[in-house]
Amino acid sequence: MKRLPPHLYFGLDLGQRRDPAALAILQRIHEPTGEWNRFKMEPEWELLFRLRHVERFHLGTPYITIVDRVCELLRDGDGNLLGGWPVASGRITNPYKTLIVDASGVGAPVVELFQRANLQASLIALTITGSGAAHSNGAYEGCGYTVPRRDLVTNLRLLLERGLLRIPTRVHDFDSIREEVLNLQDGSGPRHDDMAIALALAAWWAARNVRL
Repeated sequence: MKRLPPHLYFGLDLGQRRDPAALAILQRIHEPTGEWNRFKMEPEWELLFRLRHVERFHLGTPYITIVDRVCELLRDGDGNLLGGWPVASGRITNPYKTLIVDASGVGAPVVELFQRANLQASLIALTITGSGAAHSNGAYEGCGYTVPRRDLVTNLRLLLERGLLRIPTRVHDFDSIREEVLNLQDGSGPRHDDMAIALALAAWWAARNVRL
């Protein structure tokens, strides 16, 4: 498998009237397994998706405040605000970042705020639907996509079942994010799932077009 450069994916779920917004930062990275490939005469590597940070905003937080916070983290080149980004050997910084925003419902004006900001990252606007197939919808100057919720949930389950998604116990609010991920359903329910959806947004785009 061709080794991919380290890449950070910022998944932002904007919540609804009764649900808070949440941000998840996922790192896609190849790490050495400790094994040696005798045929290629090189170390073996494995592709992993590591949750680096998750935070839930207080219910009712103004969207401009959320945008400012996300932009602050995106501009933090070495991740100093969160203790530093672990990167691949030989790489000084991790310059590859993509922000995936839930563009459903109230998401449209928030996406426009991000488009006007100096993101220093790629921007993807995902509209979550209850059915259909994932596709580019041509919105937001070409960065808009439509994806059914079941695809987000299925991809997250697949990464978990194959041991590719790692959620370290040191992650802030570990118990809550773990419970949300394990209870995430194809359809929305009465439980809060904002952090899990934020992670699912990041994971879906991170795993897109990648051979797992």
